[in-house]
Amino acid sequence: MTRTIVQEAMGITMQKILLSLLVLAFGIAAVQAADEEQPATGKSAYISLGDPMVLNLSGKRKLTFLQISADVLVRDSDTEEAVKIHVPAIRHSLIMLLSEQKAADIKSPAKREEIRQVATANVKRLVTDLSGNGEVAEVLFSNILVQ
Repeated sequence: MTRTIVQEAMGITMQKILLSLLVLAFGIAAVQAADEEQPATGKSAYISLGDPMVLNLSGKRKLTFLQISADVLVRDSDTEEAVKIHVPAIRHSLIMLLSEQKAADIKSPAKREEIRQVATANVKRLVTDLSGNGEVAEVLFSNILVQ
């Protein structure tokens, strides 16, 4: 009788092990299938927005000029092509955003970062609206001069 109890216990243990292995195998297959469904992204690239943009900043007392160079970081070749095609619209969007800023804000590193984040959101939205592709990662200011 003790032999049958031991055999039953071993049988239940083996069933649990087999069930666990089965669940593990299906879990691995599901993870692999999910990985295959994700589109492969190309290499990241930086696209220059051309010559530095020179504009005047809003101010009450004196005229202040801003010279700024910007680049766009993209994650795939489709977005790279979309950004290259729409550089004039992107430059216009940045000029409109930056010309509304105050000179004191441009001089502050913290405010500069906030403005850069707003510029990134604007460019992402613009590229998505114009081309249907919104894989713009960042807008980066590579040169800033306030005078």
